Amino acid sequence: MNRREFTLTSALGITGSLLFGCADKKEFPFKKNEVIACLGDSVTNAGGHGYVEILQELANKKHPDLNLTFLNWGKSSETITGLTEVGHPGPRPYLFDRLDSLLDSTNVDMLMFCYGINCGIYGKPSEQLFNSYKIGVFSFLEKAKKKNIKTLLLTPPPLTLEAAPLEINNEEAFTWLNPYPNYDKEVLQKFKNTILTIEHDTLLASIDIHTPLTKNQAACYADDPIHPNANGHQLIADTIIEYLAF
Repeated sequence: MNRREFTLTSALGITGSLLFGCADKKEFPFKKNEVIACLGDSVTNAGGHGYVEILQELANKKHPDLNLTFLNWGKSSETITGLTEVGHPGPRPYLFDRLDSLLDSTNVDMLMFCYGINCGIYGKPSEQLFNSYKIGVFSFLEKAKKKNIKTLLLTPPPLTLEAAPLEINNEEAFTWLNPYPNYDKEVLQKFKNTILTIEHDTLLASIDIHTPLTKNQAACYADDPIHPNANGHQLIADTIIEYLAF
């Protein structure tokens, strides 16, 4: 049994307690000296110059008395589904290969989560894919629960082919360089809805960054349709700040 099969099989027995509903929370969640670890893929990592660092700068400026620490635990290409598309240079990193060691090595009070853009490996939708994503989210929340850590979920960002179009060949395998043309509409929207409707004991809020980035994609994307530019990272941070009354 491989790494993904083990995680999915283990989680399937407990997904019956996965609850869905409307999470409409808007309150400042931080306390003094808290450490917030931000997990995600390259959008979160951003070379150390993205929304995580903007949140740290804002906390230092606006709430210096709280002494908050934002850790950037983003890892390029990572997924929560354990999938890799044909043509990718090696297996995509899988969050659950490193999550336990991260949580064992560092004391954190809150986890901020942003996964999805890579998790469907840029291909067509399927129920198996959507179930794998739901199980990945739920498995993450259960890991946090065992450590008594609060969580914030961000929706995946969009794939902005209008702002940064690619020449797509439908006769070839779909990859991050040749994505399924309706990947955003048919896959990422479904992932977004999963994040926005899930409920869990550890969950403080689910925050939609997909919608504002989509609406402002002309200003927020330039080089490619996956990675927001500086404007995009500022918008992600602003969206988080507004939602949490930061």
